[in-house]
Amino acid sequence: MDGRSYFDVPVPHKDKMFENATALSQWSHVPWEYENPPVFTSSWWEKVDDPGWKTYMRLHKNIPFYAAIVYLVVIFGLKAYLKNRPAFELRKPLVVWNWTLGIFSMIGFYRMSQELVHVLSLPNGFHKSVCVREGLNEPLAFWAVLFALSKFVELGDTLFIVLRKQPLLFIQWYHHCITMCFVWHIYPYSEPIQRYYGVMNFFVHSIMYPYFALRAMKIRVPRRLAMALTSLQLVQMVIGVLVNMYSIYVLSVRHEFCARDSYTIKWSIGVYSSFVLLFADFLINRYFPKNKPKSL
Repeated sequence: MDGRSYFDVPVPHKDKMFENATALSQWSHVPWEYENPPVFTSSWWEKVDDPGWKTYMRLHKNIPFYAAIVYLVVIFGLKAYLKNRPAFELRKPLVVWNWTLGIFSMIGFYRMSQELVHVLSLPNGFHKSVCVREGLNEPLAFWAVLFALSKFVELGDTLFIVLRKQPLLFIQWYHHCITMCFVWHIYPYSEPIQRYYGVMNFFVHSIMYPYFALRAMKIRVPRRLAMALTSLQLVQMVIGVLVNMYSIYVLSVRHEFCARDSYTIKWSIGVYSSFVLLFADFLINRYFPKNKPKSL
């Protein structure tokens, strides 16, 4: 790489009606230039080398897979180790953990949703929000990078479950592994549709983590709130499928340009469809039970 770091490599790319992974394989990432002047300005600490991170993720695409392997070995190894041992309480660390991630998610949602709402308010806004690379600004890029990196941090959720000897469900560890790999792999493609992934996830987590924090604090939370939260997660996954279907419609039926890639479309449809099925099944079994969800 001519002695330069991954964070110093400028990468050209030409948009086509339908981008494909072959095109990206020639480069480190797909550029998306900041708007000038920006509609939303960054705080002094919201600084990020967005092209550098995209290049790094592209050239180190196996990192999340290695992390997933280590994660699975650790959680199932700990589960086996603790089988005949007492559980850890960890109530205070769990409260701190959940409030920290909850506040982080609230800030991320606030900063990213501003840009999405602005784009949606423009003429033909929904189409632009999915298919057109416009409106990128430093706060959006900063929180998008943190969103991708936070998926590694959130693996810690499962450690608390295992160490406290709570039921470990398939949906929990599958969701963490797949989301981490998914976000890392699609981010270098700089697709406008990714703003939906970040905003929706931050929104759900800004409710979910405080909910778990309150439970860890032994504050009684209505069961209906838990059901509403699971329903909200399901809605998130359905919207993920729908916005992807819209981009397919634009490309395949209208035969118009959309800043999507065949590789990321397959990833997105596969991931969100599997999440729809899993969260729907979880919702039905947990709140309309015939059989309780099985733990592993």
